[in-house]
Amino acid sequence: MDETFQLRARRLLDKGRPAELDFSMLSATLAAQQSASAAARAQRHAPPVADAGPDGDPLIEIVLSGPDWPRAAFAQRCCFNRAESKRTRNLP
Repeated sequence: MDETFQLRARRLLDKGRPAELDFSMLSATLAAQQSASAAARAQRHAPPVADAGPDGDPLIEIVLSGPDWPRAAFAQRCCFNRAESKRTRNLP
């Protein structure tokens, strides 16, 4: 019995080795897809984030974990709500 057709079919349908991961191609593809997203387009048009600095917004300093975050946390009275942090309370 001639089984060459089965051997040929097995060769054609054999899964073989999977393709190796090409990291540079993967990185380039991901970068291209991310740059085309709506979030990336919005980020390109957004104004730059201001540096908190000594007179800047304390929330920026806290979120970015800047070197002056303890002072910023004290300025916010450990509260992330700007309105609440500025309200004074009658403490006993």
